Amino acid sequence: MNVAVLLPLVLALIAALVTAAVHRRLRPDIAAVLLTAAIVGATLAALPTLVVLSLGFVAHQPLLDGGLDWCRDVVGFHAAINPWVGGTASVLLTAGIVRFVRVWLVWHRFHRSDPGDPEVVESDALFAYSLPGAGRRVAVSSGLIGALDPEEFAIVMAHERGHANNRHDRHLLLADLAVAVFPLVAPVRSRLRFALERWADESAVVALGCDRRLAARTLARVALAQVDTPPLAAAYNDLGVAARVDALLRPPALSHQRWWSTTMQVGVVVVMLTAAIQAHHVFGLLVSLCPD
Repeated sequence: MNVAVLLPLVLALIAALVTAAVHRRLRPDIAAVLLTAAIVGATLAALPTLVVLSLGFVAHQPLLDGGLDWCRDVVGFHAAINPWVGGTASVLLTAGIVRFVRVWLVWHRFHRSDPGDPEVVESDALFAYSLPGAGRRVAVSSGLIGALDPEEFAIVMAHERGHANNRHDRHLLLADLAVAVFPLVAPVRSRLRFALERWADESAVVALGCDRRLAARTLARVALAQVDTPPLAAAYNDLGVAARVDALLRPPALSHQRWWSTTMQVGVVVVMLTAAIQAHHVFGLLVSLCPD
C-alpha cells in the first residue's frame, strides 16, 4: 500500500492539533472560526482515506467473483488491501456513517426554527442553554431564575443570547458531525467548545457593559451545579469554567495576536490542501474501479 494515501491524513491531523494548541492566543471568536475549519478539514482528509481503503479492500473480496477490478494505477497499489487495514477502515467508515446519522437526528430533534421567548423549565437545578436553530431559542431553569439576582440573571441571559445570535449551534453541529466520522478530532472539538463559551462570555460583558468580576462570580456560582443538557446545546456552565473565570478576571494580553492568527490560518490551509489531495484520490479510485 502506498504511504502517499495516508500521508495527507497524518499531515491534516497534525496541523489540526497544532491549530488547537495555540487557540487561546487569539480572540475567542477568531479562534472558534479557525478551529471549526480545522476540524472540518481534517475530517474531509480522513473520509477519503477511509473510502479508498474500504473500497480497495471490498473490490478484491472473493465473494465478488472479480466483479470489480482495478482498471489502472490509482493510488499507487494494485494488490488487495491488507485485510487488517481494509477491514478496520470498512468498520470505521460504517460506524462513522451510523454515528453521523444519529447526530443529525438528535440535532433535528432539538432544532428550533421559530423565534420565541425564553423557555422556562421547571427544575430546581441551575442551568441555562441555547437550543440549535434559526429561532435562537434559550431555555432556563426556574431554579436559576430564583437563585440569581437581576444583575446575575442578566449576565447569564446575555451569555446565552451571545450563543444564539452568533449561531454557535452551527459550529457545534459541524464539530459533532466531524467527530462522528473521525473521532480523532475530538480533542480539537473540546477546544472549540471552550472557545465558543469564551466568545459568549465576552459577548455578555460587552453587551451589558458589566463588571468582569461580577461576570466571573456569576459563572463560578452557576458552575457549582453541574447538570445534563441536551446534545448540541450550548450551556452556560458547560466547559472550562475555571479557565473562563480566570480569563474574565485576568483577560489575556493576546500579545503577537497577528502572528498567532497567521499560524492558525496556515494550519487550516494545510488541513484543507491535504483534504483536497485525499478527495483527488477518491475521485481517481471511483472512476478507475469498473465492472469486467
